[in-house]
Amino acid sequence: MSVDKDHLSSVETISEELEPLYRSVVLVGPPGVGKGTQGKLLASIPGIYHLSSGDMFRELDDESDFGQLFHEYATRGDLVPDDITVKIWLQYVKNKVEQGAYDPESDLLILDGIPRNIAQAELLLPYVKILKILFMVCEDREVMFERIRGRALKEKRRDDADELVVRYRWDLYKRDTEPMIDHFTQEMVRIIDADMIPAGVLHQILSTLVPIQRGCFSPPHL
Repeated sequence: MSVDKDHLSSVETISEELEPLYRSVVLVGPPGVGKGTQGKLLASIPGIYHLSSGDMFRELDDESDFGQLFHEYATRGDLVPDDITVKIWLQYVKNKVEQGAYDPESDLLILDGIPRNIAQAELLLPYVKILKILFMVCEDREVMFERIRGRALKEKRRDDADELVVRYRWDLYKRDTEPMIDHFTQEMVRIIDADMIPAGVLHQILSTLVPIQRGCFSPPHL
């Protein structure tokens, strides 16, 4: 069923409301670099809320306006337009706050998969205070492809098993996401060497996040 795009304006338009600035750190890196692994590790730490755009889209109600719209684009193999992606994100964040899963007053928000380009970064500016960009780097592209193939076997993910799909995602990342790094000042970007064991990567990430948490938030109540 086709969704009337104009009808979305009758849905609660969060983007027109006055929202708090969500204090956040952006996790950026190519497919297979290990963002998913690090996101799961970070999500277990009190005072950190990890938000993955993949989880966001997977949790959409198929019967909702946004869910139907996402399905339209997904079935065509198209990316969801930036403005719609950000509206979906705003609704998702509001829901997580209302559910008590994320508290903007005490939790540092880790953004994973959004913004994925400069346009999304600019659209998020009224709502998100980006404190740091964690740029995960692995110089050997074939190592990352091998990681993706291993994940496909372990988690039975058909899309990851398709070599053409994997390389297409890599090309999209190089075209759309990596240029976003230069959109921010050099001081905003922390290079994370992802070509090591997960604990070593986590150590680098936490060495950046801990001072940010200390400076912006009170210690979480355990």
